[in-house]
Amino acid sequence: METDRKQIDLFLQKCDELMQAGFVLADTKIGELLKSIAASDLLYAFFRDVTQKFDYPGAKRRYMNYAPQGTHGRRRLLFPGDVEERLAFVFCLLVDFDAGRIDLGAFLQEYFYEDGSVYGSFYAFSNQVIKPFKSAVRTMFRGGKPAQAAEGRGRAQLRRLVAAERDEVYRSKLSDDKKVDALVILNALSAQAERGDAKLIAALICGYRWFAAGAGWKSANLDELLKKFVNAEDAV
Repeated sequence: METDRKQIDLFLQKCDELMQAGFVLADTKIGELLKSIAASDLLYAFFRDVTQKFDYPGAKRRYMNYAPQGTHGRRRLLFPGDVEERLAFVFCLLVDFDAGRIDLGAFLQEYFYEDGSVYGSFYAFSNQVIKPFKSAVRTMFRGGKPAQAAEGRGRAQLRRLVAAERDEVYRSKLSDDKKVDALVILNALSAQAERGDAKLIAALICGYRWFAAGAGWKSANLDELLKKFVNAEDAV
């Protein structure tokens, strides 16, 4: 839907504004970025779901206590390997900054110490935290860059079908919760099409078939996607 697209565009704009604002205006811009998420039914539903099952206190213990040698005791911020967990982690950090539970200046000096300048630290924070955060959300909800030349005809067609299906879901009148469920499966399926794990591809397609049946979802691509690739040997 056009409203969804405009709301995602607003979120992307607020990410850019935060990165360009510098440290002095960072608190204000973080607040505006979070408001853009709250204003988007699609993003709000997504972050609500991923944070509900996310162990944020445990993540802070795992990813905020690494202190490599040669850093004078300063710690290095790490990130979860899973995309959804990484998005949840960054989102929770931003909420803590906005609420004042974590002081942004102290955080930057601890985890992104560059030349001793808070401005240099903020630049590093923008590139290592906000930019990937923006990119991951854009890829998840607006599709990524066009797929590269296929290594195999079946996998290339699978990627093409998944991309078309994702766009159709995005433009549909499905409820936001159902859109999020569909996009999570389709994004995972797209990733596995790149890796070529036949068993996971078959499992994800099977899961999407059950989603479509339960949601009463029908699209121009669905029959071809399910019929051609429901067999794992055909998927790769």
